[in-house]
Amino acid sequence: MRVRSTVTQRHAAVLVWVPVLLAQLVVSRPAGSAAYLSLALGLVAAVTCVTAVLLSWPTPTWRSTLALIALAVVVLAATLAWPGWEPAWLLVAMTAGVALRGRHGLVAIPACAVAAGVTMSGVSGVDDATVPQAFVVVLAGTTAAALSRLVATTEALRRTREQLAVSAVGAERERVARDLHDVLGHTLSLMVVKAAAVRRLVPTDPAAAASHAEDIERIGRTAMSQVRDTIHDAQAPTLEEQLGAARDALSAADVVTSIRIESPPVGVADELLAWTLREGVTNVLRHASADHCWITLVRAGGAHRLTVCDDGVGSRGRPHGQGGLEGLRVRLESAGGGMTTRGTPEGFTLTAWVPDEQGDA
Repeated sequence: MRVRSTVTQRHAAVLVWVPVLLAQLVVSRPAGSAAYLSLALGLVAAVTCVTAVLLSWPTPTWRSTLALIALAVVVLAATLAWPGWEPAWLLVAMTAGVALRGRHGLVAIPACAVAAGVTMSGVSGVDDATVPQAFVVVLAGTTAAALSRLVATTEALRRTREQLAVSAVGAERERVARDLHDVLGHTLSLMVVKAAAVRRLVPTDPAAAASHAEDIERIGRTAMSQVRDTIHDAQAPTLEEQLGAARDALSAADVVTSIRIESPPVGVADELLAWTLREGVTNVLRHASADHCWITLVRAGGAHRLTVCDDGVGSRGRPHGQGGLEGLRVRLESAGGGMTTRGTPEGFTLTAWVPDEQGDA
């Protein structure tokens, strides 16, 4: 439906003149039997015109060019026979402006003007109307060509706008999915660890179990707030917050933690490394079954480099393919950074780096 509407808009400047041409031929038809021949040629001209303009969408073809040539031949023969056909060169020029592209149109439109002037002077002699008639033919063809290109450009812009809208929606959906995974993955892992601690401590230390239960309630409320902030892109994590959360979560899971921070980052680097630390600690809690975890942040070579290393099961039991680590890799690479992972029987190491915004390394 949209394509048909675009075709109609693109060729309206030409097609609207087809009934006008037929009406002109009826009014100025020659006397006698020649009138029938003139009307028959008029119908042929109308058909070839419509054929040429419709077959030229979206690009000209040899069929549309052939129809244009047939139209020009019919009009040339008729104007040499009857003066009433002279305005038909306007239709030929406009059809050429729509049905041809580039240099072909630049040649065809002036050629129509010359043909109009020559046939007009050959039938009724050269007079003061010959040059204006040729000029009007050129103007009509040029206007039709410009209008056709304008409609085509508008349609291309509309398609581009739709594609950009689809891309924007997809990018936003990907952002929300990635952020929800990173936020909820860490938070839910922490809640699982706390719940396991409650179950373990209830028989022996009810007070400590109650404390962990309070933590679960607090973490749940925080998770709801984080989900709202993630959906509205309201708040980004900071590395300082994530370091504290990582220490608490790993301690609750009985993982001995060693943290060494040499040079804290700022700005975007801080946010990216906060996401990295959250995902790294989440993986330790979910998959590592580790006793120790080492978190190191150094600044060297114009970049901040964060390493999260554990002595757990290595690559065994860890998910493969698309997931949190792949989403994290996309975040880092979009900012000019990167990430590597290495699993061995002795443990698993995640290393991520982002450019130093201070630029003085």
